[in-house]
Amino acid sequence: MIGRGLRTCPWARLDDAIVSKDLDGVIRSWNSGAERLFGYTAQELIGKPITILIPPGRPNEELEILERIKRGERVEHYETVRQRKYGGLINVSLTISPVKNAQGKIIGASKIGRDITQRKRSEAQITMLAREAEHRAKNILATVQATVHLSQSDTPEGLKHAACSCAYRRGNKNHRPERKD
Repeated sequence: MIGRGLRTCPWARLDDAIVSKDLDGVIRSWNSGAERLFGYTAQELIGKPITILIPPGRPNEELEILERIKRGERVEHYETVRQRKYGGLINVSLTISPVKNAQGKIIGASKIGRDITQRKRSEAQITMLAREAEHRAKNILATVQATVHLSQSDTPEGLKHAACSCAYRRGNKNHRPERKD
């Protein structure tokens, strides 16, 4: 039977969710890590479809995973979103392996799920900070270029033209440089 012996996998961390399901996507085992991660007890979910955990808007995700499992493929580090018992969403990384019977026939899958929500938040924060740093660097560069440009002017009229040109380049489209030739 699927699920026997899957509650204690030596390669899984204590807080990992370990779940087994049959080829119809019905949950056959559910460990304490899954209880902590998703908020459901084993009694609530064993015998229920795994799709309970999949939020709306991802209708084909489980079908695609099951098709790969039926072909004997292992799905590693599949990053996705799952839904907790009370509706909250959680970022997870899944590793899914085929489970075979004594004759070598694939009869289901074992899933190990890890919460990667904090990692995803950190990645988003790093991306935002990198954009901010790039924006500030561009502003500093524009200021340096404007200073250099202004310092190259020898006359008050040339200074006025240089200042208007800088303002125009920086986005103030109302200040068009006037040039008296």
